[in-house]
Amino acid sequence: MADVLIRGLSEAAVAHIDAAAAAQGLSRQEYLRRRFEAERPRSDSGGRLTIDDLRRASAAASDLDDPEAMDGAWH
Repeated sequence: MADVLIRGLSEAAVAHIDAAAAAQGLSRQEYLRRRFEAERPRSDSGGRLTIDDLRRASAAASDLDDPEAMDGAWH
């Protein structure tokens, strides 16, 4: 199972997520997991992975081995 890191989310957005999760008796993680799974297309056959997709993914993940970036992401 993969993990997802979202940077730069506003405090207001996090507060909204936390309130929605609490209203359902869920943790933030479980609430978001359910939301993301609900958004997943039922059939993956429509899209194709392109070189541009891979380049964007590479750029987005370029600092995942940077301890400062990771420390900032989790605090």
